Amino acid sequence: MVVVMAMAMWTRRLGMAALLAGMALTAVTAQAQAVLRVAMAPDDSPADQAARFEPLGKVLEERLKLRIKWVPVASEAFAMRALLNREADLVWLNGLSYVQSVQRSGRKVTPLVQREEDLKARSVFITGANTGIRKLQDLKGRTLSLGPVSSTADYLMPRSALLAAKVRPDADLKLSPATHAQAIVAAVVAGKADAGALSLQTWERMVATKQVDPAAVKVFFTTPTYTDHTWAMLTDAADGSGKAVAGVFLVLEAVGGGRDILKQQGAHRFVETKPAAYDAVRASAVEAGLDQ
Repeated sequence: MVVVMAMAMWTRRLGMAALLAGMALTAVTAQAQAVLRVAMAPDDSPADQAARFEPLGKVLEERLKLRIKWVPVASEAFAMRALLNREADLVWLNGLSYVQSVQRSGRKVTPLVQREEDLKARSVFITGANTGIRKLQDLKGRTLSLGPVSSTADYLMPRSALLAAKVRPDADLKLSPATHAQAIVAAVVAGKADAGALSLQTWERMVATKQVDPAAVKVFFTTPTYTDHTWAMLTDAADGSGKAVAGVFLVLEAVGGGRDILKQQGAHRFVETKPAAYDAVRASAVEAGLDQ
């Protein structure tokens, strides 16, 4: 009887120890999972991009009570891949990448917020002051510099504008690819391209910082407005934390240092966004065969 009671007591102790160990493991696992991994395609060097994100990351960390982990990516394509492969939870995508990610995920990507400026995004066509180019039809037979195919502002929407003007990008002119907007402008300045197309916001920033002389290189066409960029999450993740994440962006103006963060992000403020906001980009992507 004594032996049986001792064994029963020992069994209960083992059971309690296992329970406590299980609770400890659960707590450790929960702590390990309390991380929000964030990625965005670099529009400058990855190191500069990470430094620019750091203040925003601290605000997200403080208000969400999560550890923020920066996930460096080399390009827009890698940013989208990080989201779809669950290597990042919150990702900054341009409009085209968002449309593609929705298709590739089986409509399991949710847009959360975007910069107010992205609701009225436009692209501009530029040319040298003495080329004689005044309208899109004048580009026929000329060389046009566009950004990478993954760019909404520097490729997709300018291409859509050309088609609307009855100019066939692949037949009526010579396309000169560039890796980024600054290279597009440099090609026009150097005379290597007769014209170029890029984001209006980028163009205005380059003019304001005197990276280009608007007397030597002028804008001759501006596209209709479209919606560009969003912070996005996979739908199953957004169901649990998307509202909280969006809430932080929406109150940045009122947070200490928030206005500086907004300025670093090229934003006046962040606003909520919906899938329908990207219909124009989606239609242009389908037209170009780039929606998949």
